[in-house]
Amino acid sequence: MTTNVHDTPLKLCREKPGFAAELAGEILGLPIPEHDEILPYSESGTDPEVRDLNADNVVVCRQGKANRLGIIVEVQREKDKRKLISWPAYQVNFRHRIQAPTVLIVVCPNPTVAAWAAEPIETGQPASAFRMQVLSPDNYPKLFENSESGALAERMVLGTLIHERSDDIRRLLVAAEAELAPLPEDKAKRYTEYMLGQLSEHPRTILEALMKQETYPYQSKLLADREARGEAKGRVEEATETLLELIETRGMRITENERRRIEDSGDLEQLRNWRKLAFTARSAADIFG
Repeated sequence: MTTNVHDTPLKLCREKPGFAAELAGEILGLPIPEHDEILPYSESGTDPEVRDLNADNVVVCRQGKANRLGIIVEVQREKDKRKLISWPAYQVNFRHRIQAPTVLIVVCPNPTVAAWAAEPIETGQPASAFRMQVLSPDNYPKLFENSESGALAERMVLGTLIHERSDDIRRLLVAAEAELAPLPEDKAKRYTEYMLGQLSEHPRTILEALMKQETYPYQSKLLADREARGEAKGRVEEATETLLELIETRGMRITENERRRIEDSGDLEQLRNWRKLAFTARSAADIFG
């Protein structure tokens, strides 16, 4: 299952496909060939004769109708030996598919995982170990100066994830929020949501406090909406627990499918209606009609 921490770098690349090229060229210093455009590209690296392979995010730099460079962006939070097999496969399959050089970038907020991901992968072919390009707290820049145009928004938002354990996290969050100010309100809200979703408790608390103090008009409403969603989720969870306890108290047997239907409902009104029926139902099945 994916998480906000996993998804945020990928969402930024989908919002701005050129951001993947920025990571490859301007931050990692990789050569980027001349190109006219950078387009989102299918994440599926599947070949009809092999297993299904799906990378996290892919863009292709194109000049005219010619593919010049493929860039794969992966996010890795934990060591996973399976990646030592799939990463080289992603690179080879996408290179074959687009008929152009392809680079694979791995975003690792955890320094230990970053060091593991940077190690060469022996593919079995002599003298041709495969290496990923890794972005981590060791090589991702800390950006404190604003562009005043929002041009650095994606870099700064990703930086708050990669450097969330840094002593500079408050300064990074302040700078990131200021960088979002010139953006259209819906995009600024979206990027702020990315940060709220990706950050661990300490930096998220800092960001929420900043949002209450800042003068950007959308921020207080965004925080209020988020808190309201949290309260609504709490009421649904309480109603779910109450219904299941009532069924158990009345000694009714409940199947796994019926339990899953209750737990997956998410509809507060429906849960309350089921609870009313549960007081007189002869079996759990009667609750659902």
